Amino acid sequence: MAFPYWYLFHMLNETKKQFALDERAQQAAAGQGTAKTGAFLLTFSTSNYQAMLKFFRDFNFNVEEGGDQLVPFFENGRGARVSRGDFDFQLEESKSPGKRACFNLCLADVADAEIEAIKAKGYTCDYESFGHTHTFRMPDGGKLVI
Repeated sequence: MAFPYWYLFHMLNETKKQFALDERAQQAAAGQGTAKTGAFLLTFSTSNYQAMLKFFRDFNFNVEEGGDQLVPFFENGRGARVSRGDFDFQLEESKSPGKRACFNLCLADVADAEIEAIKAKGYTCDYESFGHTHTFRMPDGGKLVI
């Protein structure tokens, strides 16, 4: 049986429609959507919990204490979600003496007025004129570079 020449184009068009990505999938493929393919949990454990929470609050991080199914996840003590902008992590209290959440962090969205306000709270920093950076020491030994 012979089909008219246009039938082949019709079938190709129908096949293309069947396998076309919807708008959300197209955005995700282009890196524009909000589709998430996994869950990530960044957690630091410390026996110096209160001092670390104070440090992050003083540096204008949002600190939400309290428990749910993920806070605390790795330790048996208290836990908090710590965030600033799109960056977030968990800080958990360790019952092991001497456990330190020693990590380094760089923030690029801090205004000079905010830096001066942090210094007014008693924090000292090392200033590097090349690159205009301020390095603050966290209570557990890590560095926060602004």
